[in-house]
Amino acid sequence: MANEKLAARMEEIILNRIATEKLAIPVLPVMANRCLAALRDPNLSIKRLTAIIEQDPLIAARLLRLANTATYGAGGVRTLEGAVGRLGLAKLKTILFELSARQVFQSRDARIAKATRTMWDHSVAVALMARDLTALSSKAEEMDTAYLAGLLHDIGKPVVAAMLLEAEKLIASAPGAGWISSDDWLEVIGKVHRPVALALAQKWSLPEDVTTTIRDLSDYDTAARQGASNFVRFANAVAKREGIYAGDYSMDDVEALIMIGRSLLDVNDEILGKLTGGLKERVAIQGD
Repeated sequence: MANEKLAARMEEIILNRIATEKLAIPVLPVMANRCLAALRDPNLSIKRLTAIIEQDPLIAARLLRLANTATYGAGGVRTLEGAVGRLGLAKLKTILFELSARQVFQSRDARIAKATRTMWDHSVAVALMARDLTALSSKAEEMDTAYLAGLLHDIGKPVVAAMLLEAEKLIASAPGAGWISSDDWLEVIGKVHRPVALALAQKWSLPEDVTTTIRDLSDYDTAARQGASNFVRFANAVAKREGIYAGDYSMDDVEALIMIGRSLLDVNDEILGKLTGGLKERVAIQGD
């Protein structure tokens, strides 16, 4: 009951702050914002875009690393211009949002850092499986959208975690005050993170398919059977069953979502095996 009251109060505070534009929602890093702004120019040249990216070593290194993976041709690219050309502009947008989201999931507070690392691993697992399922379903043109939607579906959680840390510090300063347990802390985050995620999606101008996925993961959209949101819903349930998740959940609900998703998305045992094979190792590599 105490958790329900706290969650309700936190949601009230969050919605009020969003309405009055007083919620500290993370903004896109300056360089990512510059790149995305440049990508909206229909006359943008790769040379000009490369000149912008070169000013941020993190983004440049990430692009070179990705361009030389087996997914994109395995080696041979030594210049940033070549990396941008090989990856393509659509993939570049996804990478920029990924790097920005990774920063949101980081914290200097040890407890939040540990919890949000698990949240990030879950998001990466969902993103990888949603992308792979999209490819296996002959929807290659939607791979980046599914990956981005999976990666950002829980983007509100680290923001709420930081808000709870602020509340804890205020309460802890009062005589005889106590605070909730770590499990309760995660439960409250799980209950109230959605409006924050939607506000962030609006602030970052995320694609509509990504925003739709963030809005609701509880039920499949039967009107868009092969849509990115359904791939993410299925991957989200599978990641939980694989133990890549921070917080409690109903295994019966998870199994029901997997069963429905397998029928809706035509996922047989072979496909499911491909999605989960070496998943934790893949997450560890991608999450670094």
